[in-house]
Amino acid sequence: MHYVIDLQIEPYANVLKSLRKTIAQPGLILSSVGESLLNANQDRHAKGLDPDGNPWAPLAKSTLYRAVEAKQQRVTSIGNKKRGASSNIAAGQKIMANKAARILYQYGDLLRFSYQVTGGELRVGTNDHKAAWHHFGTGTHGEGKGPYTIRPKNRKALAFGGGVFSRVTHPGVPARRLIGFPASDQSIAARIVAEHLATAAAQK
Repeated sequence: MHYVIDLQIEPYANVLKSLRKTIAQPGLILSSVGESLLNANQDRHAKGLDPDGNPWAPLAKSTLYRAVEAKQQRVTSIGNKKRGASSNIAAGQKIMANKAARILYQYGDLLRFSYQVTGGELRVGTNDHKAAWHHFGTGTHGEGKGPYTIRPKNRKALAFGGGVFSRVTHPGVPARRLIGFPASDQSIAARIVAEHLATAAAQK
């Protein structure tokens, strides 16, 4: 007595062929991963969170003061109204209620991240050089550096913290990490890769 086992390897050969093609040309997978990671990163930015989900350092009072002052000047200039142009704490808090929630979003350019796929490599980041200052911190908040002096480039004086100065000693900005690859992002990437491979394996 004997048994005959007949293996039908044709379907498996087709699966392996499809998987090899998908792996050899990873651009589609990496683009899908990049799009998802970009969305996750932008969602954290909108909430003022670092890659690990921790809140960014709050805005300094001097930063809030300048933003409030500029906003009030625009508001009081409408209709040529001068009264109320000086800083008002209650009005300032109301004005900054929404702005303070969007740290690093004054002009919208700093958080314009993008992704790029080159061969088998995916990069997510930004070309804005200011991003590095905020990601790593500057001055006393940077790596072994102290306060630094700011001088006006195009004018004779600087407006800072409610005063006007010929130069300002700035302590620096705290580090607010903008990008990383936390466990949540790794899970997103792994899921997308698995989905693409499963789709390729299902093709006949």
